[in-house]
Amino acid sequence: MSEHQILVDLPGLDRLMAQPAHTLNLEPVQYSLLTRVFGGVDTPELKEKMVKSIKELGPPIERLFLNEAAATAAVERAGIGEHAASFVTFCTDPGRMKRWELSSNVQVVKPDSPGSSGMVEADLQSLVRDFGFCMAVPQLYGKDFLERNPELLNDFWKFDNDLFPLLMIGMPSWAPLNIIREGRASRSRLMAALETVYRQVDKVQQGEPADPEYDVSDVSFVLFEKNKIFARDGWSLAERAVADMPILWGQNANTQPLLFWFLTYAYSTPGLISRIRKEIAPFVKLSDTNPRCISSLDIHALAKTCPLLKSTVFETYRLTDEAASIRYLERPITIKDGSLTHSLKQGTWISVPHSVTSHDASVFAEPEKFIPERFLETDSEGRPVARYGRLRPWGAGAAMCKGRTFAEREILAVGAAIISLWDIEQVGGTWRLPDMIPGTGVKKPVKDIRVRITRRCT
Repeated sequence: MSEHQILVDLPGLDRLMAQPAHTLNLEPVQYSLLTRVFGGVDTPELKEKMVKSIKELGPPIERLFLNEAAATAAVERAGIGEHAASFVTFCTDPGRMKRWELSSNVQVVKPDSPGSSGMVEADLQSLVRDFGFCMAVPQLYGKDFLERNPELLNDFWKFDNDLFPLLMIGMPSWAPLNIIREGRASRSRLMAALETVYRQVDKVQQGEPADPEYDVSDVSFVLFEKNKIFARDGWSLAERAVADMPILWGQNANTQPLLFWFLTYAYSTPGLISRIRKEIAPFVKLSDTNPRCISSLDIHALAKTCPLLKSTVFETYRLTDEAASIRYLERPITIKDGSLTHSLKQGTWISVPHSVTSHDASVFAEPEKFIPERFLETDSEGRPVARYGRLRPWGAGAAMCKGRTFAEREILAVGAAIISLWDIEQVGGTWRLPDMIPGTGVKKPVKDIRVRITRRCT
């Protein structure tokens, strides 16, 4: 029997994946990624620290990113409504542009003035993903972390786009290729930035002030709680940085590209933007000023009472996400598959490629089409609601993505804010969506989309 079993459309799959870690264990997967992809050095000492610490490192993350109230509060602290007013600044001077504009090749077509709305051209994927990154990262690592590391955005996407997929398929990190060398250099700079923030957190927890040039006042409680565990179990500062690389990656690598695809589908689908604007209007209040800005953004209401917005997000996940759940078998199990019985051995692996179901015509009619209403249902009181149904963008079982609540609310808030304030059209006037590059999560476009952005006129 193969050492790796692929489970597709198996009856009772959710129940199977919900089995506890002494049967289906995620920890070997996490350790493999830590040492193969995220820069950890595979040693008996590191493995021992992982075994000792890992069960306690998860709860602080869950309290911030999985708890609905905490996740909503974190997204509110990001000030998305305020920042969305500067999604583009109509500036040509890089020194005056926002951080998220710098990699998107912004060109001012028409200057913005009090009596005349401006227009810019920009690369949509780069602009949206970097905007989302700048909203999300300070909620965990603090604003100083982002401001102090000017290459953080470029390094993150070089690591994610270039190095991560190659290491995932088994390419050795010592391979003499420029893409590998440059990707490793970016990863090293990311780890150095993480090590620095943990060094300052560690000083504060030891009763010393942080270095004068560092501000850790808005660093999340998550890092402080995790640092206590790291210190207790003997993790070096460099090892703490390695252990946090999957968190930084997990917070951004799929959420920000998904934001790009969500906005691309929303703006390119005839009539959808006006329908979403009508639905979200009671919860995204606009000022009477010129230019308009967002005076209030009710993130809880967007998540609970805007079914078309949510269904559009779900449909975007269905078309663009290649989520998979991987587990290690700690003991032999027997599973039923209709009239068949499969015996899986201890010490083997199982994978569930959820994207297969997402594109199965027997589950989702016309799976190649973008249908924003696909996930709309009617509840017991006759109200429309959006439900995931068979969709599994967060994986399956007890070990599914711990950041899913935060990610969903960030997508809804950023998407609603941009849609409320900006009109976007593809250069040339006709939307043509690029092909997608398969990967390890949300797919990337083969090329960016050049768009024109103006302030919303209606």
